[in-house]
Formats: sequence, C-alpha cells, structure tokens
Amino acid sequence: MDDQAKLRDKTLSKLVGARLAARRKELKLTQADLAEKLGIEKESVSRLETGVISASLGRLSTLADALDLSMESLLRDVSAHPSDQAASLIAAIEDLPEKKRALVLRTATELAMILKTDK
Repeated sequence: MDDQAKLRDKTLSKLVGARLAARRKELKLTQADLAEKLGIEKESVSRLETGVISASLGRLSTLADALDLSMESLLRDVSAHPSDQAASLIAAIEDLPEKKRALVLRTATELAMILKTDK
C-alpha cells in the first residue's frame, strides 16, 4: 500500500471514530458503557474512536447496531462524495418543519455561492 492510500485509510479511520464517538455521546453512553455492550475493553473503544485502530466491517456492523445507527449513515456521514454529503444533509433536516428546512436550504445555497466566488 502506498503512502497516499495509508494516509487516506488513517483519515477515514479517524472520521469514522469521531462519528462513533459523537453518536455514543448523543446516546449519553460512556466508553465503558459501550465497551460493556460490545464485550470489549474500554481502551479498545477509545482506540476505535480516536482512529488509532481501524474497525473491521464486522466490528463496524456491531458498533453501528450497539449505537442504533445504520451502517449506511455511519459511512455516508464520513464520505467526501458530494452525493453522500447531500444525503447526510437530507437526513439532518428531514424532521424539520417546512419553513425551517427552507431556511437551511437558503443558508446552504447562499454559503455555497459565497464560497464558489471566494476561490
């Protein structure tokens, strides 16, 4: 594996770990709570959340289940692909009332226009 691929893998591990940690905190679980649910050591949860170690697909599936999170949303939320990012935005606003969704859309659209001209 070349250096660029290793860097990409490490970055992805850190992004997935941060997403796992954020979801764990949303659920008001400690690392110890999650470790107990998974039958692993608290230190292993810490290493996964910081990206020190990468989770296998099987372990990611187990983590997603323990955190009541779909694998799709877990991976979509850390993707750099525009369609995945759009799907994450849709998921974030789908429960908002129509007027608030419109506000988010206007804000995002205006910010994108500003950033495009700022190149």
